[in-house]
Amino acid sequence: MKLSEILVILGTAHRLREPGKQSPDGRLGEAVYSRELCREIAVKLRSYGIQAEIDFEPLDLEKSMQSQSVKQERSRELAMRVNFVNELCRQRGARRVVYVSIHVNASVSDGQWHKANGWQVCVGSKASERSKMLAGCLFDAAKTNGLKIRQPTAKLKYWPQQLYVLDNTLCPAVLTENLFMDNLDDCDLLLSDEGRHIIERLHVEGIIKYIESL
Repeated sequence: MKLSEILVILGTAHRLREPGKQSPDGRLGEAVYSRELCREIAVKLRSYGIQAEIDFEPLDLEKSMQSQSVKQERSRELAMRVNFVNELCRQRGARRVVYVSIHVNASVSDGQWHKANGWQVCVGSKASERSKMLAGCLFDAAKTNGLKIRQPTAKLKYWPQQLYVLDNTLCPAVLTENLFMDNLDDCDLLLSDEGRHIIERLHVEGIIKYIESL
């Protein structure tokens, strides 16, 4: 399939009001970092003639959607993202849309440094074959770019998980966990120019490989 025939929707991570989504030293905030990555990846995809959108760029929900309940606010945020993706799927056809949600992992939200590290890609609990194929393409790109990869088994490239944005979107969908913000070495790499370029490049290369294989 031609690169221009697929719409890529990049998913940002969480909101600024979501508690605990930062490195122990506060240098890396997942909401901000993910949005920066999504914008940079979108620019690179467009340079190849690929249509690219971002599901939610503001750092927080509108005041009218905010709540004192973290659970309720999170539910509203996730529903908004899924509605955005599915509306574009209905307009363009779900087989011509892919959704890649871009996150940073953490062991525990306790404000401490931990040892878990590496990169992984997740698919939904009932993932389609196209979702698995997209995950595999991103996995291969991450490996080619020299990242340590986390796998559930030696043969399985992706982690099946119950994630709302993956289980409820109509198109092929994956979520990448780009290293650990509570591992000091991973955090330092993510904040370096080299690390940012690696993360951006693997997403662009993986997405292009997926489209060209259709």
